[in-house]
Amino acid sequence: MKTPTTLAITLIIALGAGGALFVRYNLFNKPALPKNTTKSQIKTAEKSATQAETPAKTEKATAPTFDKTKHSTTDASSIWVIANKQHQLSPADYTPGDLVTISGATISNQAATDFKAMLAAAGGESVTLTAVSGYRSYSTQNTLYDNYVANNGQTAADTFSARPGYSEHQTGLAIDFGNNADPSCNFDDCYANMPDGKWLAAHAHEYGFILRYTSENQQITGYKNEPWHYRYIGRELSAEMKKQAINTLEEFFGVNGGVIYK
Repeated sequence: MKTPTTLAITLIIALGAGGALFVRYNLFNKPALPKNTTKSQIKTAEKSATQAETPAKTEKATAPTFDKTKHSTTDASSIWVIANKQHQLSPADYTPGDLVTISGATISNQAATDFKAMLAAAGGESVTLTAVSGYRSYSTQNTLYDNYVANNGQTAADTFSARPGYSEHQTGLAIDFGNNADPSCNFDDCYANMPDGKWLAAHAHEYGFILRYTSENQQITGYKNEPWHYRYIGRELSAEMKKQAINTLEEFFGVNGGVIYK
């Protein structure tokens, strides 16, 4: 049978002011201690030795939390504004004061820089992005909605068209993409399988845009699958939503949505 490894600890025992006794303390073969050594002195020395051999704990750095209050979710001019069937724009006939036209798309100037960057990045990969619809005024949305209701009935129209005052297009932050070379899939589910549709799904978040409406999230956002509809929210928020694997603004900010108008 092997002899157990000897573990020794040096005990420093105070013997009054200005003096100390150093004792080599063997956990397996304890030496005889001086008669004048008290149990209290031994325990104090053992505790000090143990603390000296225990590595100091280091505090873990706390990662900064995402600031969800940086931009408003109710101000119609905010890049984080949420417009859905529970939240109407205020005022209902809101018109952005910073509209610009880029590559045929009229959008809020807040999205202009990243939109240009996204167009250039796609072009660098031989993918052409074409915006077929950007900003729409209250009156234009009203005309579109009324036509859909007349042709499809209000219940059906509410699944794919926003009522005036509730549309993201009215903020100038939403863009519908299409393919002029092959328009057969414009405003159709098959746009997701087009080269530009696939590129957007993979890269739009890198430029501050998110795919706003999907079949999986219809009960949350209120609208059917629209693989052509992208909403600008800025790179900071799109990156955080991607990081947390959250796909809707409603879920990220804890805002009510749903398929029924308030």
